[in-house]
Amino acid sequence: MRSNLLRKNFFSYLTLLSSLIWLTSCPKDPEPGKPTDPKGEVTANAGTDQSVQVGQAVTLDGSASKDSKSAALTYSWAFTTRPSGSAAALAKATEAKPTFTADVVGDYEVELTVTSTNGTAKDKVKVTATGSVNAVVLEGEINADRVLTNIVADPNLPDYLANTDVTVKAKLTIQPGVVIAFAADKGLYISNPSGALISKGTAGQPVAFTGKTKTKAFWKGIMVYSASTLNEIDYTEVSYAGSSAMAGVAVKSNLVLYGNSSTPANAKVTNSTFTNGGGYGLYIERGAVLAAFANNAAGNNTGTAAYVYADQLGMLDGASKFNGSNGYNGVQTEGETDDEVAEVTWPSFTDGSKYLVSNDLGIKSGVKIAPGATFEFAAEKAMYVRAGGGYLIAKGTSGQKITFTGKDKVKGFWKGIMVSSPSPQNDIDYIDVAYAGSSALAGAAVKSNLVLYGNSSTPSYVKLTNSTFSNGAGYGLYVERGAVLAAFANNAAGNNTGTAAYVYADQLGMLDGASKFNGGNGYNGVQTEGEHSVPMLEVTWPAFTDGSKYLVTSDLSIESGVKIAPGATFEFVSDKGMYVKNGGGYLIAKGTAGQKITFTGVNKTKGFWKGIMVYSANPQNELDYTEVAYAGSNPLSGVVVKSNLVLYGNSSTPAQAKVSNSTFANGNGYGLYVEGGATVNADAGTINTYSGNTSAGFFQE
Repeated sequence: MRSNLLRKNFFSYLTLLSSLIWLTSCPKDPEPGKPTDPKGEVTANAGTDQSVQVGQAVTLDGSASKDSKSAALTYSWAFTTRPSGSAAALAKATEAKPTFTADVVGDYEVELTVTSTNGTAKDKVKVTATGSVNAVVLEGEINADRVLTNIVADPNLPDYLANTDVTVKAKLTIQPGVVIAFAADKGLYISNPSGALISKGTAGQPVAFTGKTKTKAFWKGIMVYSASTLNEIDYTEVSYAGSSAMAGVAVKSNLVLYGNSSTPANAKVTNSTFTNGGGYGLYIERGAVLAAFANNAAGNNTGTAAYVYADQLGMLDGASKFNGSNGYNGVQTEGETDDEVAEVTWPSFTDGSKYLVSNDLGIKSGVKIAPGATFEFAAEKAMYVRAGGGYLIAKGTSGQKITFTGKDKVKGFWKGIMVSSPSPQNDIDYIDVAYAGSSALAGAAVKSNLVLYGNSSTPSYVKLTNSTFSNGAGYGLYVERGAVLAAFANNAAGNNTGTAAYVYADQLGMLDGASKFNGGNGYNGVQTEGEHSVPMLEVTWPAFTDGSKYLVTSDLSIESGVKIAPGATFEFVSDKGMYVKNGGGYLIAKGTAGQKITFTGVNKTKGFWKGIMVYSANPQNELDYTEVAYAGSNPLSGVVVKSNLVLYGNSSTPAQAKVSNSTFANGNGYGLYVEGGATVNADAGTINTYSGNTSAGFFQE
């Protein structure tokens, strides 16, 4: 009995001992809020309490929270209390800096929970929203210097209200962040002489002029009459204006700088935007002065983004943006530059904005146009580079050409460009001129994309290279008698209704064979006529690699040395001829067996044109591997016979020439006629070919 009791107690003792060992070996649960690693600790910091105005956006900041072991933190924000009726909601509630809008007056309590691998911590922040400050109503006139301050914290609410037109007759300074809201069809006028507007915001706190209602054309806008040099508009937003024209102008615009005055407006306009207007974004009248202009933008306006009179185009910058959903995405311009100013640059715009030329454009001073600029002309308008100080440097690049074209891309939409200036600085390189020729340019009797004026005591002087003249309703380009081509290379004229190019005879030697005139023109070539008389200077009339020809529309007279390149072709109109004059003129027309030089009629009928007359006694006269055909319409001047070629002899200095390996065919008279006294190589009758002529092929008196 006793042994059984001892055995039972022994087993009870073993059971109790096993339980105690099991209990003491189990790990303890961590206390709530304590890190699992006693070496790490998490601290939550929800930031400092804030006081704001109702309606203001609030940014919370939990970035001061930390983990002592620098473990990564996660964030979770939640409202613990909100004022009755508030619908405020946290944005970015799982980031360090969430935001919300305090929509009701009262206290907002927000709790931050931060968590890492070392644990979790919490902190709270309180935001108190007070009632909004009432906006100040501006009076109709401001007669004493005044500063408008930012009195309402919420940038979406106005600081000042304009319920009537406001006229400023003193210095008005507007500080960053100020918002002025105008009633319907009301505006701001900065008067002359005592008014001045200094509206200087910052990138983060712009000054805003807007309508009480955010709809296009709600209020009138801002008119600056003042000539004060204090006027400055910087980091300013002008929007929803253009309800009607401002007093004194006929246009609607967010901003107008008045110019039609003996003391026109003067202002700096920088870093500002002009948007959502019912007319122009901004309007710079003739006479108004832009003291500075940079980094502005005009977008979503019903009218053209901006109007700037020609004399202020040089103040614009390429970084300003006008290509944003306006009625026309660019700068409208017209008028004349000031002939008393230094050279200016008309920029191209990096956003692709263009110039809209709404009336004739006159350049009376030095103008340089930046590569990539595009000018679109209204119907029947033109650009004139004037004599007396004007010059044009329009130098694009192969990748950024300068373009002059019509607003509508139809042949003959606008007039074209006329250069009257004799300045040696005129330089046209890598430009495209297209869709011109609506009517003759002033002072010229022809329609052409480009005219170089010559009928003057000071004719135009221009370098013309790497450019195209296309889709015109007349000539591609027209170089008048007297005009000077200082350089000409690698140009092209195509798809013009008239002849590709007209070049008076005295400038043919400036042409190059690489230029292209054989592309869909009324006549694929260079029209010419008149006299070549450049003493002591031999020139070469080129052949064109694209097969373009010369069209001779009136008698052609050579009074100095001319060499014609192999392969050139001259087509003469009815009853016209070529004369190599004595007293300095001579002709070297040396082709090759494979590239003959051709003189023929436009129509390939016997007797269509007169032929060639050589008066010159110069021993350099030579025709080799040439073809002269379809001449003999009438006797050449000074003779009574009809012939493809005549060597004149009735003179104290009779003609002489070497004529070899040439063909004289299909003439309505002789092939080659050598008058008494004239000298020709002895084998001229046999070394050349004569066929199809009405009279003898070769005749020598």
